[in-house]
Parts: sequence; structure tokens; C-alpha cells
Amino acid sequence: MSVEEGSLANAAVHGDLSLRTVARGRHNGGISLIGVTMGRLYDHDGLVVTDGWIRTRTASYAIGDVRDAWTTRRQVTSGSRWFTAGLGAGTLLVLIGVAGASGWLFRNWIWLLATPVILLAAGAVGLLDPIAIYLEKRRHELWITIDAGSTMLWKANAVEVGKALRQIQRARERHREVSDG
Repeated sequence: MSVEEGSLANAAVHGDLSLRTVARGRHNGGISLIGVTMGRLYDHDGLVVTDGWIRTRTASYAIGDVRDAWTTRRQVTSGSRWFTAGLGAGTLLVLIGVAGASGWLFRNWIWLLATPVILLAAGAVGLLDPIAIYLEKRRHELWITIDAGSTMLWKANAVEVGKALRQIQRARERHREVSDG
């Protein structure tokens, strides 16, 4: 091993060197030290998943030590659920009350029957996308279990947490293949 490779290995082990710097010129952001290539599978907002390690802003975990990985959504308190349900029901009652008091509902009752079809059409053309964007931005949590217990690694939207979880599972499968074979 050359002096440069030795210093890179030492820096990578001690956390002094980002994975991005070591990966220059490799396919899929791979890291090659001592003839072993380590692919970077996921790198987003402080979470890096490679073939051998999971690195967060606060800690690093060996893939071989990970016994399980899963996602959860932040627990919503019952007060928040009741507030949301009450707000929705209150808004609906106000709308029906205003429509009924003005006589509009009596004259145009067919619109009440057509509402599900109108909502379906609005969803098909993208008018309900702001609601979907709001739901997508809800925070999901990525957890792993190691010998010391369960640890929350990261919080992000459902899409990014799902991507990271798939790459952790992929790294675990590769690790098992190497260990067994």
C-alpha cells in the first residue's frame, strides 16, 4: 500500500475524509482502498449508505452489525388528530350551513350528488396535488437495530426514507452474500 493510500485509509477510518473525496473517478461513487471497492449506495442530507457502512451526522454503523431496518411515521398525538378532525368537520358544516341558509342547496341539490365525481375529476387533472404534496412532506423515521438496541438514524419524507431503507437492505444482502460465499 502506498503512502497516499495509507493516509486515505487512515483518514477514512477516523472520519477525517468525506466519502465523496475518496470516491473521485470511481463507478457509482465507489471507494477503493487496499484493493477493496466499496460502493456508495445512498447519499442525501447527512445520511450515507455504502456497501460496508451507514454514516449519519452523529455516528457510523457497520452493515454487518445491522440486524433489522424499518421505517415509521412520527406518532401523531390524539390532540392533533381531534383538532384535524374537528377542523374538517367544522368546515364541512359551515359550507353546508351557508349553502342551505342561502337556499342554494335546495335549488341545486344535484351538485351534492355530483361532488364525488367532481373530486375524482379534480384529482385526475392534478387539482388536488397540493394535498398530496402536504402528505408527502410528513416526516418519516428510518430506524435500525444493532446489538446495542434500536436507533433512529434519520428523518425525511416518505420517498427519501424509502430509498435509504432499500439501499440499507441491499447492502445487508450483499454483506450476507460475501459472508456466506
